[in-house]
Amino acid sequence: MNGKVLRLKRLIAPQDGRLLIFPLDHGVSCGPIPGLQRMEETVRIGAAGGADALVLHKGMLRYLQTLRQPLPGIFLHLSASTQLGSTLHHKVPVATVEEALRHGVDGVSVHINLGNDQEGDMLRDLGMVGTACTAWQLPLLVMIYVRGIRVPSPIPDTAIAHAARVAAELGADIIKIPAPAEGRVLAEITAASPVPVVVAGGSRMEDTGSLLRHVEAVLEAGASGVAIGRNIFQHQQPERLLQALSAMVHQGWSARRAVDHMNAAQPLTRPIDNEASQHE
Repeated sequence: MNGKVLRLKRLIAPQDGRLLIFPLDHGVSCGPIPGLQRMEETVRIGAAGGADALVLHKGMLRYLQTLRQPLPGIFLHLSASTQLGSTLHHKVPVATVEEALRHGVDGVSVHINLGNDQEGDMLRDLGMVGTACTAWQLPLLVMIYVRGIRVPSPIPDTAIAHAARVAAELGADIIKIPAPAEGRVLAEITAASPVPVVVAGGSRMEDTGSLLRHVEAVLEAGASGVAIGRNIFQHQQPERLLQALSAMVHQGWSARRAVDHMNAAQPLTRPIDNEASQHE
């Protein structure tokens, strides 16, 4: 068994092959937005709420040292851009695979955007990271989007399918994509992918029920999980929401069951339920 396989077992639940990712890398792009102003607490919520993995930039790894909960899997994010610049869609490398190994993380993540004038640079960077991850046996999460002046709106589902294929071809071990408009397309993407595909939470949703129904739909279409950031850390009950999402991903909870959990008044506990057996 090689090192990459061992590390993937710390990121992907071995019992079902699924994972719930809680990305916390937004601070570089967006600054200290609500939910990320007290990172120590947000990291604690991620660990306590049941996330399988967190995504952090290197400077935020320090908050893992004070956790009293068992550590979830950790991806070191290697990409960055800021909304202060004129090329927000152009992600550049800000850390290396070797640096990730020295930090002791379980994997690395790279964000690239297709359909803009900097696409070639990002593809080259992804290829180099993929080579290093193979050499050092470190799992690679590729967050791949279609964004830029050359991209029509709404983004065609065929472009999202193309992006997922690019990530797989260039060495991703886990692929994160936005949800296609049609569930049929997502089912085709996941069926054709040689590696797990997780779906992004998307833009901030004010209605929790809409988010939970979104998660239910992508899981039913074959996604191996979800990667949700601001819809969790900007929620009024982020830890309870993480519990509900974890139960949907790993225990087969329906969106309705998750909504009931969110509306319940009982104290927070890790979700343990017999409903999972009804979905086996």
